[in-house]
Amino acid sequence: MKIEVKYTGGILNLPSSALSFIKEADETELKVLLGIFNYAHAFNQFDSYIPMLAKDLEIEGSEINRALAFWAKNGVLSVEGLDSAYFEAASISSSEKNSMPSYTGEQINAFISENKDIESLFNSCQSVMGKSFNTHDYNSIIYLRSFYRFSDEYILMLLAHCVEIEKASWAYIRKTAKGLYDEGIDTYEKLEKHFAQRRNKRSLEYKIRKLFGIGEREFTKREKDIFEAWINQKINFELIKKAYEVTVDNTGKPSSSYTAKIIENWLSTGIKTAEDAENALVAYKNRLSMSSFDTDDFFEAALKRSREEFKKGSKK
Repeated sequence: MKIEVKYTGGILNLPSSALSFIKEADETELKVLLGIFNYAHAFNQFDSYIPMLAKDLEIEGSEINRALAFWAKNGVLSVEGLDSAYFEAASISSSEKNSMPSYTGEQINAFISENKDIESLFNSCQSVMGKSFNTHDYNSIIYLRSFYRFSDEYILMLLAHCVEIEKASWAYIRKTAKGLYDEGIDTYEKLEKHFAQRRNKRSLEYKIRKLFGIGEREFTKREKDIFEAWINQKINFELIKKAYEVTVDNTGKPSSSYTAKIIENWLSTGIKTAEDAENALVAYKNRLSMSSFDTDDFFEAALKRSREEFKKGSKK
């Protein structure tokens, strides 16, 4: 076999690094890679040439931007001034690409005109995310609706959650959607319950961090085990606070391990709230004369086993 190249229409000078990503690139990305080099002379002001290239390739300008982000992500090009949304689109995995719809703006407009429900969903999603959607945004919503079969209410709650925690990129939204679906959280009711549990967990975790002066640092493994146990057991925060105060009074410093032992012993004797602890203290106080009463005596008896176990653990 013999090949002869006909350079009658000029030469396109392509970077060889593109060959490493040919298998990952879709048809549009390959078209754009070839097409942009026909306008290589205009790379410094390429925005004004996108409409012409879009016409040449018979695709939308947004698809050109998405393709540019793909090649930039893989180090073949360097693109300045491109909206971050296109780089998010470029981060879609190969399996997701096969599932992601690729409706054009014209097709989406036709779809909206024929389906008022989807128009309402799009408008609500734009309101939640605080921006006007481009083609990629619309396709991402359609993906959540058609691939996972999520209800409109589910999608809106998912987006609102991601906006609330300031992680409203489509890459994060898709990752979260997949995780929820894999866990079987696939209805609005299940999602509402899941997020409510997460909010309660974050609220208690914040209070615990503040109480122990931990701030924003990562928990140690021991702290993580203890605090997660309190959260999972739904331990009353006021009881935790009371046990913390006793810990500091008896040891002179915060100690999650010591506090955990106090709570464990209290629960074993039926003390479940701070009020229970106070009532037990009052009952003990009433059995003693005011002259000989010492609050430390009360806690000394109640915490003897805690202190001994704490000391044993400290020697390990």
